[in-house]
Amino acid sequence: MKWEADDLPKYFEAKEYIDTVLVPLIPIQLSNEADSLKLANYQKTLQIIAREAERDFAGRMLLSPVYTYVQAASYQKEQERINQWIQLLFKEDFKHVFFLTFDVKWKKEEKGLDGTLLWLPGTVIENYQSVLTKKWINEQTSQLNELIKSFW
Repeated sequence: MKWEADDLPKYFEAKEYIDTVLVPLIPIQLSNEADSLKLANYQKTLQIIAREAERDFAGRMLLSPVYTYVQAASYQKEQERINQWIQLLFKEDFKHVFFLTFDVKWKKEEKGLDGTLLWLPGTVIENYQSVLTKKWINEQTSQLNELIKSFW
């Protein structure tokens, strides 16, 4: 289920069965065009993968709104903010909190997160409709799903 008006009534009906939340971590910056475009591309790709994972685990997982942060910010401070956010919103209702990101810098901070970091290697996608892109997204989603299942 997603954090959307259509899904939230279903979430509240089945709340006792939904024990996992997936939080996409998306960096943002506008200091230069090339990096901004790359991050915007990563955001779209990460959201596609997160939605596919949510669809595969409908009834067991809630896809959180994206947590957006400034890429140049202190990751330690962002970690504190994320943990506070998780405590306020999700900690009481979920056994499993997963953070999904392409940002490798989170690997240094993952021990301090109130959840499990799932890092995927990012790739810039130019054509989301190509057969190769769809195959890559399916492979990433499949591997992500297997990893999530290993925590249950």
